[in-house]
Amino acid sequence: MSDTDLQEKRQFVRFEIEAKITFTLSDNDDVFYQGTSQNSCAGGIYITTNHLAKLGEQIKLILPSYDKKKSPSIVEGTVVRSKFDKKNAELFHVSIEFSAPHEQQLQTLSESVIN
Repeated sequence: MSDTDLQEKRQFVRFEIEAKITFTLSDNDDVFYQGTSQNSCAGGIYITTNHLAKLGEQIKLILPSYDKKKSPSIVEGTVVRSKFDKKNAELFHVSIEFSAPHEQQLQTLSESVIN
């Protein structure tokens, strides 16, 4: 394998951020699931959760604001990877690509962790 094969292919810089995440899936906006972010960038987020999300499924992340005067932010995206954890059968690793990559997503995530 050459050095070129090992180069980072992400378009955005990724950083580790652990925060509680609430989300809904396209099949039902009235059912809320919980997860924990593991890392994020302007283009997407990687979370762990006890709910299996299907590839291609639309997802809405509800991110609380650090500023109590502001409403929570809703970030929409698509599930691009969903795998079960090899050590914990009740845990899933889910990668989400944001519908509209934007630096504001990172700012919102950063503010939600400060709580």
